[in-house]
Amino acid sequence: MKHALLALSMFAVSAVVAPAAQADEGLKWMSGCWQTKDKSYREVWTKPDSGFLFGYSLTFEDGAVAYFEQSRIDAGAPAVFNAYPGGFGPSEFTESSRAKNTVTFENASLDYPQRIVYTRKGSKMTATISLLNG
Repeated sequence: MKHALLALSMFAVSAVVAPAAQADEGLKWMSGCWQTKDKSYREVWTKPDSGFLFGYSLTFEDGAVAYFEQSRIDAGAPAVFNAYPGGFGPSEFTESSRAKNTVTFENASLDYPQRIVYTRKGSKMTATISLLNG
């Protein structure tokens, strides 16, 4: 009985100190706070953590929040972008391509948008939403 308790307690300790799932380090370039020059739109992405990137966006009108969206990217091959517009969702977009500092997510079953593309050039991030035909 003593050995069983010792083995069980060792298992519990090893479970507590086990490393977290690997984050998608290939998308860490998205991390940061991105804002339009006129400050009418802001998008924030966390650093990759335990296989996820978490984000949110705010749209401002007359200095007040007019719209918000929460987002999550699940690491994987392919990665999945989950959008929660206005707190509802998720609307899932699956990664369709990736290159250095750019990633494209798509979902043909939605009315709009069907494609989301993030591209970073230096200190600037561009997010483009569109139909699949552009």
